[in-house]
Amino acid sequence: MKKIFLILALVLNVFALKLDEIESLMQKNIDKSLEILQNTKGDKKEAAKEIFKLFDHIIDYKLMAKLSLSKYYNNLNKEEQEKFTQAFEENLKKSFTDKLSLYKDQILKVKYGEEKNKNRYFLTSSMIIDGEEKNVIFKFYNQNNDWLIYDVDVLGISIIQTYRSQFSDILENGDFNTLMKKIKDINID
Repeated sequence: MKKIFLILALVLNVFALKLDEIESLMQKNIDKSLEILQNTKGDKKEAAKEIFKLFDHIIDYKLMAKLSLSKYYNNLNKEEQEKFTQAFEENLKKSFTDKLSLYKDQILKVKYGEEKNKNRYFLTSSMIIDGEEKNVIFKFYNQNNDWLIYDVDVLGISIIQTYRSQFSDILENGDFNTLMKKIKDINID
């Protein structure tokens, strides 16, 4: 049994994203994403599917869901947490897919990374939009030497904070079922 756990730990460690690999992996995945967008013009669902294949393993949707609900998350039972996490991931992916139509041959380049502390790393990338440089910051955290994205700041606006504000408004006047009905209609701008 110990051998099985050791092998499992080694296999999982092989797929872990190391701190010193973040910049190169992200630039590689960003470049592939831009290439996908070029090659699938008009078919944003197919483009999104291919892009998610590149990033899903380094995005912690469960933590993003938890952070977006803030204090309300721990009030949910395990089944509700799982249901919400699934709905959150679907909504986030739908929102991203809807935004792909805005892509107009922009280029996204990794600028630099900054280790905020031993468990947080912010990767700043830039995009030129209408002749002006705009930053996109990917926020990573360390989970047992596997660095995962837990938030993205797009043009200075945190995706998690945007969702948290919307979800809080819904839950102030409603319950979990209300949130689950409305989450399908929420779209981050």
